[in-house]
Order: sequence, then C-alpha cells, then structure tokens
Amino acid sequence: MLHKITDNGWSIASRQLRHLAACKMPRSFAIATWLSCFALTISTSLAAITVEQRKQLQELQLATRDAGKLYTEMKFAESAEKVTDIQHQLLKLLESSKDGDLQKEARRVFSALQRAHGLLELEGASLESLPSWEEITSAAMAPKPDAAATVSFKDDVAPWMVTLCGNCHINNRRGNFSLATYNELIKGSAAGKVLFPGAEQGNRIIELIESGDMPRGGGKLTDAQLAAFRKWIIEGAKFDGPDPAANLPTFAKGAANPTAAAAMKVKVATGNETVSFARDIAPILVENCNGCHIAGRQASGNFRMDTFTQLLRGGDSGAVIASGKAEDSLLIKKLKGESGQRMPAGGRPALSPERIELISTWIREGAPFDGSSADSNIETVVNEAWAAKASHDELFERRQQRALARWRRVLPNDEPATAKSDQVFVLGNVSPARLEEIQKQVDRAVAQTAKLLDAPTNAPLIKGGLAVFVLKSRYDYSEFGKMTESRQLPQEWQGHWQADPLDIYAVLANDNSADEKQQSAQVLQVVAGAYLGSFKSVPTWFAEGVARNLVLSANRRSDPRVSAWLQAMPYAIQKIDKAETILEGRLDEEAAGLVGMGLTGFMMDRTNRRRFDALLNQLREGKSFKDAATVTYAPPATIIKSWIGK
Repeated sequence: MLHKITDNGWSIASRQLRHLAACKMPRSFAIATWLSCFALTISTSLAAITVEQRKQLQELQLATRDAGKLYTEMKFAESAEKVTDIQHQLLKLLESSKDGDLQKEARRVFSALQRAHGLLELEGASLESLPSWEEITSAAMAPKPDAAATVSFKDDVAPWMVTLCGNCHINNRRGNFSLATYNELIKGSAAGKVLFPGAEQGNRIIELIESGDMPRGGGKLTDAQLAAFRKWIIEGAKFDGPDPAANLPTFAKGAANPTAAAAMKVKVATGNETVSFARDIAPILVENCNGCHIAGRQASGNFRMDTFTQLLRGGDSGAVIASGKAEDSLLIKKLKGESGQRMPAGGRPALSPERIELISTWIREGAPFDGSSADSNIETVVNEAWAAKASHDELFERRQQRALARWRRVLPNDEPATAKSDQVFVLGNVSPARLEEIQKQVDRAVAQTAKLLDAPTNAPLIKGGLAVFVLKSRYDYSEFGKMTESRQLPQEWQGHWQADPLDIYAVLANDNSADEKQQSAQVLQVVAGAYLGSFKSVPTWFAEGVARNLVLSANRRSDPRVSAWLQAMPYAIQKIDKAETILEGRLDEEAAGLVGMGLTGFMMDRTNRRRFDALLNQLREGKSFKDAATVTYAPPATIIKSWIGK
C-alpha cells in the first residue's frame, strides 16, 4: 500500500511538471511543487511508528493530494475546506503522541499545509490560522528544563564572540572573515559560509572550535557555550538583537571588549551636499590608507576602514569622526599631525591641505554616506561611484583589462585567445575558431535577452559590456572558481555569472557533448543572469530565477537541464523554513536558483507581466531591488511569504 501511494504522488507531480514545461503556467508550477513536496513526505522511516499512526499519516497524505486536485480544478473554497480538515486531524494526531519519528513524518505533512495556505491565500480563500511548528510541538516535545529556553544571539552568543574573537574577527578581518555584525557572520568568509541555519552537521565554525583551532590567543569556549552555540544554529541561527547590521560590541550583553566604541549612526546623503563620500572621500582613503587601515592584517590602533561602518566605529581611541565638527574630529587631527603621529604613516607623504579640507567639508556636512551599503567594502563603494559616471566605452575598456588580469591569476602560463564585439569580450583557452563561435552565441543571447525582457534598444544591454571566460575543460572551470572566487563550483554547473560594479562576467566550460541548442541555452542563462545581476542590489535568487525561466520558455524541449531543475525544485523548497532564509542569502546558489525559478515564474505570470515589466523599468532607472519590488508588487518579504506560505 505504501509503495502504491508513493507512485501515485510522483505520478501526479510528474504530470503537473510536464504541464508546466509545455505551457509555462505559474499556477501549474505552484501545484506541481506543492504535490511534489507531498510526494516526498512518504518514507520508509514509518516503521518506527505504530500501525494506527501510520494509517492516519497515510490518510492525511492522501487527503493532501486530494486538496491539491481541487486546487488544480480552481475549486479554491473546497480545497481550503479540505486543508482545514487536514490541519485539525494533524494537530489531533500530534497531541496524541510525543514520538520523535511521528513528529518527523508529521512535519513533512505540515510543510505541505504551509505551502497550501500560501497558495490558497493568494487566491483569496479563507483559512484558519496555521500555528507555527514550534507552537504545535512545544508541549509535545516536553524538553528538559535546561534545554527548553531558546538560545539568544545577543545574550548567549554575541558576548563570547566579542570577548574571544573580537581582536581577530571584529576589530580585524583575519582570514577574510568578519564577525563584526550578525550579517557578516551569516555571510561567512571568502571561502564560503561557515554555518548553515537549521543544520546539525557541516558547520565549519563548529568544527574549528571543536578541533581547538579557534579561538586563538588563549581563550576557549566553555562546554556550555559551545552547546548553546550549536543549539542556536540548529534552532535556525535567529537574530534577536536591535539590528543585524549593527556592530556586535554595541549590543552584546556582558561583552568584555574595551577596544570597541559605539558606532555613530549612518547618515544617508540627501544629494544636496557639496562633497560625496563615494566619489571624493573614499578614493582618498583607499589610495592613502590601503595596507594598514584598509585590507591590512593588523590595523594600527584597531582602527579599520574596510567599510564605512568600520570607519564610523573608530578604534582604540574611540570614534574618529565628530559629525558636523571637523576640527574636533580625531581623523582631521591625525591628518594634520595635531594628535600624535601624523597620518598616513609608514613613510607615505602627508595629504595636501586641499584634500584635508575636502574631508573636513564632508564632516561639516554631517559625514553622510552615498553608497549602496555602509557594510560594503570601501573599494566596492569607489568602484560603484566610478562606474556610474563612466561611459560605456570607458567601462568596457576597464572590464577587459580586469578580465585579462583575472585570467592571468588562474592560468598565468596560458595566454588566452580573445574575440570581441561592441558589447562582448570573450577570452579563453579554446581554439580561436571555437572562441569566435561562442562570441557569436553570446551576441545572439544578448539580443535574445533584450527582446525577452523588453530592454531599451538605444543603449547596450549591459553598460560596460560583458566579459566571458571560456575554459576548455571542466577541470579548468573548477580551478577558475577556486582561484578567483575562492569557492567550489557545483558539479552539475557548466557555467555561471558574477556581477559587481566593475566585474560583470560569465564563465563557461566548453562542453563538446552538448549540441548547439543546448549550448545556446547555457549562454542565454548566464547572459540574462549577468544582465539582471548588474542592477542595484538585485539578489541572486531573482536574477538567476528569471534567467532559468527564460531558458524554460525558449529552450524547454532542447535543454535537458530544465527537467532536472523541475525535479530538484521541491527539494530546494524544503530547505526554506521562512522568508528570511531567502532574503538573508542562506541558501546555496543552486538552491537559490531553483527557488528563484519558481518564485519569479509566479512574478512573470501573464497576469503579473505588467508588474514585472514595471519592476525592470524601475531597476533600469537606478532604484534598488527592494524599492522597485515594493512599488510594483509588495515588499520582497511579503512576496516570498505569500508564495511559500511561511
């Protein structure tokens, strides 16, 4: 009986997925993912559950499938009634037992209910409120008194991070890893994420602590601190402080970090100032302070300026900027040599009076920030400002130079062949003839992307053009990821894209086994992703999701990856416990692309197409993704919660 149910669930999901591939209908896609998630709820682990409980679970799973069928028939009220009945029965079943295996299986049914709630609410159906899983199981779990309390980041984790890790990873950025803020902790190091919220295994930061490698400098976590830290991660690594971008020393309860000063509040520029931080001040700091206070191993006086936030925080002597008061600011006194050693030090020439006055004027105007993020690397802030003012040709020339420099870091002894057009620069270690073929494919993908996304035809698709690296083997492609991006590229990838103000590029592994249509689909994906990723603060899930939908629309029959994406999508969706999982970038890139494909499929639906086009126009006008989405749809968190039902 169990085997038969599993086959039925997969059969229904497969039919819906085929329907999606043929018609590209977001409602069908939503149904497919709902039903596919249902199919995954059946497992052989039911053996540890009683016969009666197993029977009840199977009945609930069948009922979930029936509710999905009603949804496909657009009988939303009847589907909602069915879902409510399933909800009542599931809650009653969980109240009857504290068994861990039962709760494990029941949670999968609960996830299907969450998904159903989100879909039905989008259709205006009336549903009873669905309690959170934590609320449902809190009584049944019956935890021991010492394990009942949720671990607090601000009270239980941040204090020892400040005390034990502060010198290396808060005041400094050893190993390219910062713990200065919660956001930076979640982001991880240059080599990748160090923890995965909700995961019991595979958390690099736990492994380093357990091995004794961290923290360094003599301090060690107590067993209780380590256990609480592990529990905090398993519980979802939730943030309960005042602001996830705030510096830990400013709110960590009981933290002992005498070198940390409370950070000034970032003042956003109005546009009426006479001096710009991004265009005028940041370039001076990068030119004269690099290697010591910027990108240095050990910053003098524990004063770092890698980000604007760190600049405001100051160092051992406190804040260096007194907003509105240039003459009282330690930064100006140091530059003039009026307080201890003149800066810049290390034999560098003193700043000219004109430059010091420029910085003074900026401080008198309130020391405002006019970049995209106060937590961005200061060099990124400089590059953004330069790129915004540069012409297409100037930026294209700079992009080509940087692409060649990047190539030499990966394959210094392998001079690349090159080919280019007005908008595309292609370089690689394949034959010149093959490179020219790929350049033409990229040019066609540029035109196709512009047409599919209704981009203006009187300007280049991507300002400054697109650099495309072509590697002759999967091995070289993998090495590219390790050497230039400090990461292991997913095994199934044959290409990807990256976008920042100066470096907008795509990388392709030359695949001789793929036919021309399959190669064109891969090229379309990376070109469209790079185009959307080039806009201000566009998240990966959106850019990659839209790119995959374009592949689905234009190449669904010729690209075997489409069916693989659709089959893998339910598993990716199951990684999401709430909207913040997506918003805070906690998903790996492949999962983000799969989830983004589904979410943007909904946003690109024919009924929403005008909104989608309006969103793209807002991005083209320079609006941030958050602002553009809010104006055209709703705040991103609301869009995601409506779609996933969490």
